[in-house]
Amino acid sequence: MFTLVTGGLRSGKSEYALGRASELGPPPWLYVAPKIEGDDELKARLAKHRRDQDATWKFMEAPEHLDAVLEPTTLSRHGSILIDRFTVWIAQRLAKSEQTADRALLDEVGRLADRLYRSTTPGVVVTTEVGLGFLPESVPDRRLVDVVGMANQILSDRATAAALLVSGIPLRLR
Repeated sequence: MFTLVTGGLRSGKSEYALGRASELGPPPWLYVAPKIEGDDELKARLAKHRRDQDATWKFMEAPEHLDAVLEPTTLSRHGSILIDRFTVWIAQRLAKSEQTADRALLDEVGRLADRLYRSTTPGVVVTTEVGLGFLPESVPDRRLVDVVGMANQILSDRATAAALLVSGIPLRLR
């Protein structure tokens, strides 16, 4: 079972997801995301989400094949998993591939969603809602919007719960 959290840039998605993931199971919790600038600031934010002194977040850089983090040996030690920056993970994968590989990437997202749905460890996936903006002029940007939009639909189809964040306010979709 997993919750999909979506919204625009800086809408409060990650903050909401951190709280939600820490409510779903006992610590330690697993935080998975592609590495980007500003990760030290994120670690400081995670410290605020500890329920007690022993509650900690474990960090893992998102692997190229994201479903690898769902192995039982990894999840068995954690009360929940938070996969953040899903859109960044997609963008990084697209940067390394040709457009002909997009279908295979979406199939991989489908397998990830299926594994998250069947997992006994509750999860939260954070993605950016790209469908509310304008269509970019550049082909690479349009490709990103197309693939992220389809990937988000795959995730939302399998998610047991979904929330849209607007200006820090969670709107429950499912």
